[in-house]
Amino acid sequence: MATIQDVAERAGVTVTTVSRLLNGRVRVSPKTREKIEAVMEELDYRPNEIARSLSKKNSNMIGLIVPSASNYFFCKVINSVERNAALHGYKLMLCVSNHELKKELEYFSILRANKVAGVILTSHTQSLEEHLNFDAPLISFDRMLSNSISSVSSDNYMGGKTAANHLLERGCESPVFFSDSMQVNMYAKFRFDGFDETFRERGIQAIMYSAPTERFISARYEDCIKDFFKSHPKTDGIFTSNDIIAAQILRYCVKNNIKVPENLKVVGFDGIDMSEFVTPSITTICQPIEDICRYAVEYIKGFSPDSTAVNKVFPVELRQGEST
Repeated sequence: MATIQDVAERAGVTVTTVSRLLNGRVRVSPKTREKIEAVMEELDYRPNEIARSLSKKNSNMIGLIVPSASNYFFCKVINSVERNAALHGYKLMLCVSNHELKKELEYFSILRANKVAGVILTSHTQSLEEHLNFDAPLISFDRMLSNSISSVSSDNYMGGKTAANHLLERGCESPVFFSDSMQVNMYAKFRFDGFDETFRERGIQAIMYSAPTERFISARYEDCIKDFFKSHPKTDGIFTSNDIIAAQILRYCVKNNIKVPENLKVVGFDGIDMSEFVTPSITTICQPIEDICRYAVEYIKGFSPDSTAVNKVFPVELRQGEST
C-alpha cells in the first residue's frame, strides 16, 4: 500500500507539500497539484482519513450511531445518511450500539478522538444525556436529549392521529397501539398520544400493549403477539409502532385464520419497503426518512458555534395498503 512518502518521492516534492495539498491549508500551484494527483492515481494512494484529522480541527467524517444494523428501518437510515454525507464530501463512520449504553459511550470516545465533523445519534438507550460532552455538532433522531442539543423527527403525534382516524373510518371500536419501546424517552411516544386522544374524542378507550424493550434489537415478536391475542381477542384494529411488528402480526393472522382486513385492520408505522412486499400489503404511516437524513447531514455541514438548538419536525402521510 502506497504511503504519503512514496507519493512525495515519485512526484519529486516534499511530504509537507503533499500534506498541504491534501489538507487544503496552503495553496499549491496548478502544475505541482497536477503532478501530485497523477502520482496518487498511479500509485492508487488513499489518504488515511484518521491520520489527516489529527492535524486538522475536524475531519471530513460524520459519525452515525444506530442501535441496530439488522433492523430494516435503520438499514434505510444508514443508506440515506451515507448517500447524503457523500454528496457533501463527507465519509461515514458507522457505529452499531446494539442498545448498550456502555458501547455508545465508547463510540463517543472514538468519534471525539477522530475529530469527526459531527454526530447523528439514533440512540434508544436510557440515561445517555448525562454522559454527553461533545465539541462537534450533535443532532439526535426522534429523541429529545436536552434543550441544548438539536433533534429531527417526523410528526409522530399526527401519525398517531392519522392512524386512529383511518381505523375509525373503517369502523374499528376496540383499538390497540402495539409498541416495542415505550420505556425510553423517545418522540415515538407521541404516536400513542395522538392515537389515544383521537379515539377518546369518540368515546372509545384505546389500549396500549408494550413488548419488552429487548425485542427491539432482535425484531422477533412472535411470542408477544401470541400472548397479545390471547389476552385481547376482541381487538378489531391495531396500530403498531413499526412496520416489522405489523408484518409479524399479519403472519400470525394467516396462521390462525384471522381475516385481514375483514375481522382485523392493521396500520404500521415507518413506510419501509417491506410493508409493500408482504401479503396483505401494510397500510402504514410513512416517515420521510430521506428528508430527515438529508436535514441531519446539512445541519452538521452548516453548523456554527453560535447556532441555537432546533427541533425540526417533518410531516407524515398514510399509504393505503391491503391490511385495512
